[in-house]
Amino acid sequence: MRPARVLVLAGLLLAACRNEPAPSANRAKYRPPADGRLTEEQVRTYLSEAPKSAEYQWVAARVREARTAGLTRGMDRKIADSRRRILSSLEERRRTLKDPARQAKVDRQIAEVRRLLRGAPPEVPPAIRENAELVARLEKEKP
Repeated sequence: MRPARVLVLAGLLLAACRNEPAPSANRAKYRPPADGRLTEEQVRTYLSEAPKSAEYQWVAARVREARTAGLTRGMDRKIADSRRRILSSLEERRRTLKDPARQAKVDRQIAEVRRLLRGAPPEVPPAIRENAELVARLEKEKP
């Protein structure tokens, strides 16, 4: 995993941990859906900051998870785009070099950038991806 991504995720997880409520009898009554998907009503309730005890806490955790997934997906896209630009630049530079030692150095750099581009980011589970899309859409609607 990329160091910057790890730091962002760690920071978000630490922030999320501080917001977790103490276990209560009420929390045990709510049974989240097995597929982990949020409903539009749950997200709207969460965004309006009207807590619903155990269900609210479960929704809050899913919303944090969805926001994190959205952030990392955006970062992954930006990193890949940047690496493609770097690769293009290195390939152009390689065509202009005459010195074999410099060519070899740029060839190593090109190989490393290609290796990094082949490493796909981890797949996001469908439920989290759908939750992220739902949260993003509803947050845009929020006044």
